[in-house]
Amino acid sequence: MAPLDPCRAVRRACATVAVVASDVVIDDDAIERWAIGLDAAAVTRLTSDARAFDGDGHHGAASTSGTWSDETTATHALVVDAMNFCFWPDGERGETPRLEYECVSAGWRDAAERDPSVLAPETLRRMTGRRLREILNWPRELPDEEERARLIREVGEGLAGEASTIAFIESAGKSAVELVRKVCDRFPAFEDYRTYRGETVFYYKRAQIFVADIWGAFGGRGVGEFHDISALTMFADYRVPVTLRELGVLKYSPKLLQKVVNRTLIPEGSEEEVEIRACTVEAVERMRSAFERRHGKPVMSVVLDWLLWEKGEARREISEEPHHRTLTRNY
Repeated sequence: MAPLDPCRAVRRACATVAVVASDVVIDDDAIERWAIGLDAAAVTRLTSDARAFDGDGHHGAASTSGTWSDETTATHALVVDAMNFCFWPDGERGETPRLEYECVSAGWRDAAERDPSVLAPETLRRMTGRRLREILNWPRELPDEEERARLIREVGEGLAGEASTIAFIESAGKSAVELVRKVCDRFPAFEDYRTYRGETVFYYKRAQIFVADIWGAFGGRGVGEFHDISALTMFADYRVPVTLRELGVLKYSPKLLQKVVNRTLIPEGSEEEVEIRACTVEAVERMRSAFERRHGKPVMSVVLDWLLWEKGEARREISEEPHHRTLTRNY
């Protein structure tokens, strides 16, 4: 069961890890240089509302025909985020196209455009790996295909006890924090924590990103209105740390850096993996504080995350910086 305030638990645990981490260090001077170097356009975008971050429908669901119901939009976000993890094993041997988040989002969207019942709980409860591949129109087996199918079945089971996905979201009383907690409790695969030197470290990456996707998809209004959206942390994944390394904000020990550069698998739950994710969360929190000191305007961690992620996505084909490789369903 998730803590009563899962977002606060993430911040506290990750800040604690960052203080004692052995293999990852946060460079506060680099954070100050980043904050000073932001131009007016970047400052404006960082302080914009939700509508500035979903023009292409990427962070939430978007119907190409513009005819989707709120229910379809919300369920689309939930199923996409249920299987939003570890895309990188696909394409490692040169296969094309390479599976990415946008392939999953567009695949579900296109399938729902053809047949909205594909998102019905009873359909999701019967999901198989082969059927999931057909929905995404993918030419080969998906990475961890059967686990992804199992998670979709779990979503179907969880939704079967609700009047609708919208009703489930609204039961959180417009609280982003409460919705994160409810998602983790209703759909166990969204749980996301590790043990580090005897202490529990929380992340809740996919649960938080679902809430942010709803906020973005609905422009922060209606079902997407949350009075505490600023409580969300960044989403600890494997792409944002690359951007933070390129900015000089994160620095790895020689031992860890060699593993990342050599694309050596880093075990899930190892101290190195925990430190990468925890220091990423804490680094973004410090960037948030530095931005507010320098520019005198509030900024949300979720917005910083989106800009850092977009920067990494834009450079993923040209950047020489590899991401760390951990086989996991959490990110």
